[in-house]
Amino acid sequence: MNPQPPRATPRSGPQPLDPRTLGRPVHLLPRFAEQLGEALGELFLGHNRRYRAQYEIGAISIKPMGPEAVAGRWMVGEAEHGRVACLAERSLVLNLMAHRYGNAGADANNNEPPAETATEERMLSWLSLQSLQCALRLIGEHVDAAAPALQLQPSLQPQLKAGSWLIQINVRELGQGLQSQLLLALDPLYIGKLLKRLGQALSQPCRPDTQQLAKQLKLKLEARLLEQTLPLGELLDLRPGDLIPVRLKTTDVLVDGALLFTASVAEHQGKLCLTSFVDAE
Repeated sequence: MNPQPPRATPRSGPQPLDPRTLGRPVHLLPRFAEQLGEALGELFLGHNRRYRAQYEIGAISIKPMGPEAVAGRWMVGEAEHGRVACLAERSLVLNLMAHRYGNAGADANNNEPPAETATEERMLSWLSLQSLQCALRLIGEHVDAAAPALQLQPSLQPQLKAGSWLIQINVRELGQGLQSQLLLALDPLYIGKLLKRLGQALSQPCRPDTQQLAKQLKLKLEARLLEQTLPLGELLDLRPGDLIPVRLKTTDVLVDGALLFTASVAEHQGKLCLTSFVDAE
């Protein structure tokens, strides 16, 4: 009996290349995704602190938009360099409203979604505007938060040009177990602008800004003004009002208990100051 020859394992064909990614630093987009996640995290952090929610930003993916755009409750607007759009899932908008107006979890056992209200429309507009502004700021667009020029209108489609890109943002709320999404759609001009900025940042040499670090790094200095040695008998004889004659000499300056400098003590406008620092060896 002849053994059967092993079957050949089927191989998947070569993955087609998207011409919108050729010759462009798309491998740097995760850097932008990380920055966007931090910016949106700050946005939801304010909601967490004020309304005791537990929103977290999950994974963020950036990819070219397919020929069939996702249908839904898009908020679309014309920005300075092209059209942008945001789709926020209704579950996220309702959850934000529930925390803000104090009825979080009230509809947990109700399978029928509530009727849409004007308050929900305002919450959807606010979330869409804030999310798009976060992305546009990181891309390099000037956004005036006090008087936003971006006016959003509802639409069933993002209505963007061919070659636009889609940013998918996962959002979860731990208190209610919510898993939801935000979708941001950007005109091709914005993606081109973003990729150009990322490429320029990569080509620039990485030089540590020591001056900026020195301004931000704060250390607590402790000055040991003097040490006085007294016999135990004299120490026990001390009474309130007694004076101990001392003379200030060179002072030790410590950081976290470690001696770093010696300095002189001077008086300026009724305050004791340290001057003439010398490195301690």
